[in-house]
Amino acid sequence: MLDPDISTAGAERHLLRPDTEPEDRFGLDRRRFLQLVGMGMGAGLVAGPGTSLLDLNLPGFDPSAWALGPIGPTDGILLVLGMHGGNDGLNTVVPITDGHYYDFHAPVAIPAADTLPLDANTGLNPHLAELKRFWDADQLAIVEGVGHAIDEFSHFSSMAWWMSGRTSGVPDSGWVGRWLDQYLSGSRDLYAAAEIGSALPLHMIGQQSVSTTVPVGKPSFGLAENANDRKLLDAIRALGAGDPGPPTNPNWRSRVGQAQRDQLDIAARLAPIIPTEENLPGVDIVAKLDIAARLINANLGFRVLTAHWGDFDSHAGQPQMHGARMVELNAALTQFFSRLHPAWAGRVTVMTYSEFGRTAHANDGEGTDHGSSAPQFVLGANVKGGFYGQRPRLAGLGEWDRMDTHVLTQDYYGSLIDGWLGGDAASIVPGYSENLGLFTTGPNDAPAFPGTVLGQFVALNPTRIFDSRDSTGGAAARLGPGQTIKVKIAGVNGVPANDVRAVAVNISSIRPTETTYLTAFPTGYAKPLTATLNPRAGAVVPNMSVVGVGSDGTISLFNNAGTVDVTIDLMGYFRRDVAARITPLTPARILDSREGIGARKRRVRAGGPLVLQVAGQGGVPTSGVDAVVLNLTSIRPSTNGWITAWPTGETKPVVANLSYLTGDVVPNMVMCKVGADGKINLEPSAGDLDLVADVVGCFTADGAMLSPLSPARLLDTRDGTGAAEAKLGSGKELQLQVTGRAGVPSGAKAAVLNVTGIRPDQRTFLTIYPTGETRPTAASLNPDTGKIAGNLVVAKIGSGGKVTIYNDAGSLHLTADITAYFI
Repeated sequence: MLDPDISTAGAERHLLRPDTEPEDRFGLDRRRFLQLVGMGMGAGLVAGPGTSLLDLNLPGFDPSAWALGPIGPTDGILLVLGMHGGNDGLNTVVPITDGHYYDFHAPVAIPAADTLPLDANTGLNPHLAELKRFWDADQLAIVEGVGHAIDEFSHFSSMAWWMSGRTSGVPDSGWVGRWLDQYLSGSRDLYAAAEIGSALPLHMIGQQSVSTTVPVGKPSFGLAENANDRKLLDAIRALGAGDPGPPTNPNWRSRVGQAQRDQLDIAARLAPIIPTEENLPGVDIVAKLDIAARLINANLGFRVLTAHWGDFDSHAGQPQMHGARMVELNAALTQFFSRLHPAWAGRVTVMTYSEFGRTAHANDGEGTDHGSSAPQFVLGANVKGGFYGQRPRLAGLGEWDRMDTHVLTQDYYGSLIDGWLGGDAASIVPGYSENLGLFTTGPNDAPAFPGTVLGQFVALNPTRIFDSRDSTGGAAARLGPGQTIKVKIAGVNGVPANDVRAVAVNISSIRPTETTYLTAFPTGYAKPLTATLNPRAGAVVPNMSVVGVGSDGTISLFNNAGTVDVTIDLMGYFRRDVAARITPLTPARILDSREGIGARKRRVRAGGPLVLQVAGQGGVPTSGVDAVVLNLTSIRPSTNGWITAWPTGETKPVVANLSYLTGDVVPNMVMCKVGADGKINLEPSAGDLDLVADVVGCFTADGAMLSPLSPARLLDTRDGTGAAEAKLGSGKELQLQVTGRAGVPSGAKAAVLNVTGIRPDQRTFLTIYPTGETRPTAASLNPDTGKIAGNLVVAKIGSGGKVTIYNDAGSLHLTADITAYFI
């Protein structure tokens, strides 16, 4: 007898078959061998084929016939995402107008104002921004009240019923496995269905067929590293030569050898697709979904991929535990859809499951106990968005009463089979009776995912796209107090008309009549309570900005007070699946004309460019670099002027990357396309000055993609936002939490922050770097005594999802606004 209070991990030990990767890449354990010949270790929980080598002697078995090849243009791919431990559905899809929810769930309930609105009565967990994006595009189905009909809610029993897809008899096979039996029709295919992880769950085991497992990280078995390795692997391949013989009189030498050959082929095929574990996201489920997208992109023939994680069993401390799981879910989905090539949009659907929900009544430990039904998600470009099923009624539920089930697991699975995978759903899932109608159409090449937020950088030779002094890009008129203007981005100046997610621009305010602030934001969004730059009366102040582009292809710029002229110079744009991705770097100094770093030890003079080598410097690769991200600082120029940065080998543009004033120290972030020789030009317009450049990132074919946000304030030491309500003192540091806030997922690699130093009591500099790393010799911002100075910073995120901000001298207040992140 199993303990009815068995834990999630205990249930998994019974319902998932371990697949231990041998440390020796030439070793092959019994589990892996059985898997390779297409049978797996146990096609049934209690009994069934595949439990011994004798099961190879099955009618019609041919171990070499396992590859059906790439999927067809109308074949659907299903990603099955398991939330093991029992997800709290009430805190995932929140009934914000139901007073019983707030009464019963009080210690763990989510305030209505914190949720992402779905309709007048419903909010989504605040961490699930990626699901909200699909909801807004009518591509998310929320199936409410899903559960099984068995009144028994241990982890083992519920998980077994969910995985098997039937509620009678011994759960000796799973619903995906039985679908696989039909799909393969007696053939063997290790590329038809797979679990990403180290164990094969029951739902992936059929009565004749079995799925495979794909490790989280590059396969090690069968990869040759030198000539001796290759000689040994060639000998293993030779074992498979010859006729395997008929089923009644098999040639075991040939069949065993063929299984080994299959493993070598799998390793060779997967090795180029899956990166090493250290090059995958650090969160397990995020890494698994990254691999899932890579496998789909490779078109090996996978129709079903599954992954699971937990623990969702929140008997105590639920606000922290469940919040962390929701952040992980959002990060995993974000990673999956950013990695997935858009050509697959019309052929991929994602679904969730969890063995049960939680009780409506919270317990005394800020937790909930095993419940019954819960909502599940189905999302994809072909999904018919909306609510399905029925929300369970909370009124009248006692402390241990469980919510009603309105959609049986059989109907949930059957609807996915009928509407997406294809097959005889009624025979695969006994008891299936109602198709929920979750899809607008079957799999095809036409649909696309909703306004995909993730983008890759396309560097341009800088171009002036707006100048209020001469009508470039708009009217020749200064911006007035409280005025917002729109600036056209998409379809002009080399920017595509469609699918532009964000733009990299340098914005300069020119001699405002009074001290003010300017805010750049995506058109169509509410103006955020943030500042892009803070010019003082009569000054020329630049700042680099990464701004999301509105649905009409424009960005908006707001001026708070007085009148001011503005110029905007375009450095590049972010668009999905083209060009480059960012590799965030710990800041490194690659130019200092005062010290002779990167150039001769002398001041830089107008009249010709300083040519700066960037490839191969400060962590930048020696080749394959499309653009570089620098924090460029002008130091005590002899006169007013500006710096122009552009790639070597191209015509000098009429733009200003940094505007300087006599005697001042002025920083600005610069994104500059790199010339074919790995260099860029930096030229002052007038006078002489010292220049310092710290590299903070570069754009290459590999790296992280950008997700623009509506700007949000993460730090304000004046009111205690993000840190103590106090000035940052001399030689002091503060650690700023970035991930898990303002929609930034746990898997984010870097943050785009607009950091402002407010009236320090002496001249200082700030260094922003990844928490957990050694503070570099670099300056992110150089605020002067009594002044307000801001700068855009691309900050690599360190341990705990944080960045560290160091202040060199004096004390000052700080704000930091996030405008985007890279993942």
